[in-house]
Amino acid sequence: MTHGDGSRELGVGVSRSAVRGFSAARLRRYRQARKATIEDLADAAGVSAQTVSAWETGRAAPTPELLAKVAAELRLTVADLVPIPSDQLGLSDLRVQAGMTQGRAAEALGISATLLGRIEKGRKEFDDARAQQLAELYGAAKALVSEAWQRDRDNRQARATRFRDS
Repeated sequence: MTHGDGSRELGVGVSRSAVRGFSAARLRRYRQARKATIEDLADAAGVSAQTVSAWETGRAAPTPELLAKVAAELRLTVADLVPIPSDQLGLSDLRVQAGMTQGRAAEALGISATLLGRIEKGRKEFDDARAQQLAELYGAAKALVSEAWQRDRDNRQARATRFRDS
């Protein structure tokens, strides 16, 4: 089945939108280095072997939560499978590295997923209290969270400027 966003639904645990920076090649390389089978990862994540195969070939990407399960099975962090330089991380990247979907993170924060989405896009003002909440939830330094939000905001403003100027 193809969704309106052009992605394919391959089964349980397949993200409709790819996790930014997910490396199918790294997943395969780490799995092989750890002498794990596709079935081992499928069992750990609670998905089919076909789903893991789709992740490894780049036809699909796991959800952040399933990525965290697979990383744990391979004795890795999510960041090992989603290599994004720290100076390029956005808030959604930090959430993914914590193994959380936007809905799950919003629930843990006691806010709507819509509000969290606005924060992640740099559209909602941000204060120290919110930075601290996110830092604790994502297991990241408060300064890194604040820098990621500012980067998201700057990127949004740059895109808006390019759009107006074109």
